Amino acid sequence: MLRVAITVLGLCVSANAYDEVVVFPKEKGVKINRFFYDFKSPSAPRKFSQNGFAKTLLEDYGFHGIRTSIYGTGKKPAHPEPGVVLEEYYRGETDGLKLAQKIRPDLIIFASKKLDGTESFPEWTKDGNGVIPEKYAILVTDYLEYMEKEGLRVDVLAIDNERRFNEGDIMPDKHRSIVEELRRLMKKRGLHMPKIIGHEDFAMGRDDWMKRFEKEGDDTMDIFGGHYYPEWRHLDRLKSDLKYAGKREKWHTELHWDSKPADDPFMVATKAYLALWDCTDNGMNAFMWWDLNPKKGLRNHLMHAVTAPLVNAWPIKVIDPDGSETVDEMELHTRAFLQDDTLTIYAVNLDPSKAWKDLRFKFASGRIVGEVEGRQWADGGPAEGKVRSFSPFTRSSFRVDLAPRTVNVFAFKINR
Repeated sequence: MLRVAITVLGLCVSANAYDEVVVFPKEKGVKINRFFYDFKSPSAPRKFSQNGFAKTLLEDYGFHGIRTSIYGTGKKPAHPEPGVVLEEYYRGETDGLKLAQKIRPDLIIFASKKLDGTESFPEWTKDGNGVIPEKYAILVTDYLEYMEKEGLRVDVLAIDNERRFNEGDIMPDKHRSIVEELRRLMKKRGLHMPKIIGHEDFAMGRDDWMKRFEKEGDDTMDIFGGHYYPEWRHLDRLKSDLKYAGKREKWHTELHWDSKPADDPFMVATKAYLALWDCTDNGMNAFMWWDLNPKKGLRNHLMHAVTAPLVNAWPIKVIDPDGSETVDEMELHTRAFLQDDTLTIYAVNLDPSKAWKDLRFKFASGRIVGEVEGRQWADGGPAEGKVRSFSPFTRSSFRVDLAPRTVNVFAFKINR
């Protein structure tokens, strides 16, 4: 039997891991204490308000907040001049936010600049070097004042979004100037100053932004936020940015499911899961999906399956035969999350030639209460997966077969 040393969630364990998966319920990572729905996604406010989807997310799943747009773009010129906000461009999202507040009065509102290529910012806020801090701060203050008048006080604010794809050129020195001017204007107008999240680029570690920010003086960012796409999983850059983030909360503010109609849906799902798990493994505490839709079709069922069990959940250390730090999509990938007294275990086996027969999942502590509910997605299977319940092998283990090219989820109550 092969002995391997694996580091997960900052802990190193030497274990027999050739033919079993070992779960350590008492060894937790950073709790996922924030999950948001994203109004910036296509038609999201409309989807949110129909067929009970808002209650599903906020009541059933326990989502904490909504990410919403700051316009003033070419397509939605909501801020044509200083002091003017054209409400019609915001109405769909503000109506959705008010619905959300009725369901969850403690809703967290996270406002983020909307992208529109080289027309992401109005002409009056920029020059040939990007946005002018003093003028752009006026636009943001106008927006925040408008939101307060609507009864929608913004809690978290992103002044930039995916810098690579806009013309703002908000590097650390400019970021500092914008935030300092914004704080001055908000105080002058007697408005609530939101927490600042940054730097919100489309990739971690790009242009050494966080390293430069630290040198500039890092007191103009309250929360670290960024994007980490499945197609660009640069784990070393993720770890570097999170290190510079220090003790701040660490949010992944735009999880993606990078799919095109011709793509292999199970490869797409595996990459999306692994991008998410890279972040939970490394201490990020808040998440939101781009384009999370109601359950319909394979993509949406798989996305919901890796969302609802993570809300207010603790990542739990797991070791498995292929090693929990592997980045090869074709190897076995397992993760576990503890939500109250429910433990959910994921096992993804994308390899078309590998079947795991009678694979044992055992627990270093705790006992399974009742039966295990398993759900498996496979080629040609139903979009909602095949469900079966079974008795554990012992009170601290169960055995299952993992067929090739399957996504498997097991959930049960645990007595710790």
